[in-house]
Amino acid sequence: MTGFRGARRSDAGFTLSEMMAVLVVISVLALIAIASYFGATKRAAAAACIENQRIIEEAIPVYMSLHNGEKPATIDDLEAYVRTWSNVTRCPADKNVELVLDPVTLKVSCPLHPR
Repeated sequence: MTGFRGARRSDAGFTLSEMMAVLVVISVLALIAIASYFGATKRAAAAACIENQRIIEEAIPVYMSLHNGEKPATIDDLEAYVRTWSNVTRCPADKNVELVLDPVTLKVSCPLHPR
């Protein structure tokens, strides 16, 4: 009869301390995954912003060739030469931040993602 009781006790299931250890491990893994996700989205937004800056800068020579070498005074002068204008002129990380054209150097920049 003692052997029967010993077998039942080993089949009783997980102890509270084992369950807590499993929950701690799962929580740590979840935190690592969440941190990686947010880091990846920030890097993706920065890369998209830099690509938007490049797209606008590629429109500058087209503008200048059609306007007898005249430089664009503002970034809005390039609107006709960029097909996805409404998506390109704002930073993907923060839609309230607009890209800016330096009329002297003809470089487009973002306050959040300078190149």
